Amino acid sequence: MSHKRQLSEYITALVWSNQGNYLAIVTAAGELALWQQGNLEILTASHDYSLDCVGFSQDGHYLATAGQEGKVSIWQLGVNSPKFTPITTLDQGNAWIDSLAWHPQKNLLAFAVNRQVQVWDVNQGQVMAELNFADSSVFNIAWHPQGKFLAASGHGSVKVWNIENWSDPPETLELPGSSLDCAWSSHGDYLASGNLDRTISLLDWGNRSHWLIQGFPGKVSKVVWSNTSDPVLAGSCQDAVIVWQFNNEINNWQNLVLQHDQAIQAITFAPNSSLLVSASNDGGIQLWSRAKKLTKILSGKIKFSCLAWNPTGDYLAAGGQNGEVIIWQNSISSSSRGFG
Repeated sequence: MSHKRQLSEYITALVWSNQGNYLAIVTAAGELALWQQGNLEILTASHDYSLDCVGFSQDGHYLATAGQEGKVSIWQLGVNSPKFTPITTLDQGNAWIDSLAWHPQKNLLAFAVNRQVQVWDVNQGQVMAELNFADSSVFNIAWHPQGKFLAASGHGSVKVWNIENWSDPPETLELPGSSLDCAWSSHGDYLASGNLDRTISLLDWGNRSHWLIQGFPGKVSKVVWSNTSDPVLAGSCQDAVIVWQFNNEINNWQNLVLQHDQAIQAITFAPNSSLLVSASNDGGIQLWSRAKKLTKILSGKIKFSCLAWNPTGDYLAAGGQNGEVIIWQNSISSSSRGFG
């Protein structure tokens, strides 16, 4: 079973609330749409500037968007109403903002502005921290799962700030090139960086040892972790997804290549599962059982740009390069992941 909706332009990002009752969608035409129980509500109509990132606060009470116009917009869910209304606009001038992230436990919103990361305290209505990356623009940001640290990707390094004392110099994972994306494993044991120079950097956060994984055919533009007891790391690189898992017998990481015919656009793991989903310019969506075996292809006609699972794994949402949004409902059970 699937739901289809059409927006006017390329879907740049989509995300579910932690409660699973809302799906927020943003487009290259600047639209913000909210899907709930089969209904699609347009909160912001198309205009001259793209929206490029969107996220819900951990409690689902706030929604943030940002993009080409240089403005971060924060919406609040009504106390006695299912409607979101705008409450704050943070104007950053001409800065194109394409990365934001909510704290996993608090109503703190981090977003990248040129060579800086700002942290906005929604409850206090003020900037909590302004963190200077200095070396370059910030490409991506990621909160530690326990919320104690904030990582930022950029040229030459990933920098990690301690939330207990923002003014302390950040810890730095040095890189030979630029970090395009960074991601913490689900328990915060590892920090991964996908790099421009065809490598992945891995940092063991417990003992600060690190690995540099080389030999990729191109830049590693996206890294994601499975939320499982033995974490699996997947990285997208041109027309392939590279999957890494730690092998305790040899005390090292081992990899597997999941080949596609054209460039990868999005990858994500199902919640609490090693089921990996990928979307590429081949068209359609590939489901890889245990991040190894191709088990199913969904809708082979559309070129998708982004993917998002709802928190229980009952729904998979995909945004198309043509502005179409499709939401598949799991037709069997959350364990078998059979989509109709």
